[in-house]
Order: sequence, then structure tokens, then C-alpha cells
Amino acid sequence: MAISHTMPSSVRSGDGLIILGYMALALVLLGALYIASGGPSFTDVDLTTMAMMP
Repeated sequence: MAISHTMPSSVRSGDGLIILGYMALALVLLGALYIASGGPSFTDVDLTTMAMMP
């Protein structure tokens, strides 16, 4: 015996916007990391530390 209908879920209606927001935030943070790494006294150790400890 099969269920003839299913109830629409209103919980998952905003998942796409949440994922898009996290992607935008990640791009902004990567851009900030790129801009910050252009300084004259910036070393690879500084970049690693910044990436691992936000």
C-alpha cells in the first residue's frame, strides 16, 4: 500500500540561500586573505598561521 500524497516541507525552502550565503562569505574571506598577503613583510609562515587560526 503506497502513500498517495506527501506533505510539502517548509523547512528546506531556504537551503539554497543559506548555501549561497556561505559561498559568498568564503569568497569575501579568500579575497581578504589575498589582499592581506600582498604586504612586503608577509611570509609563508604568516599565511599558514592566518589560514589555520582565523
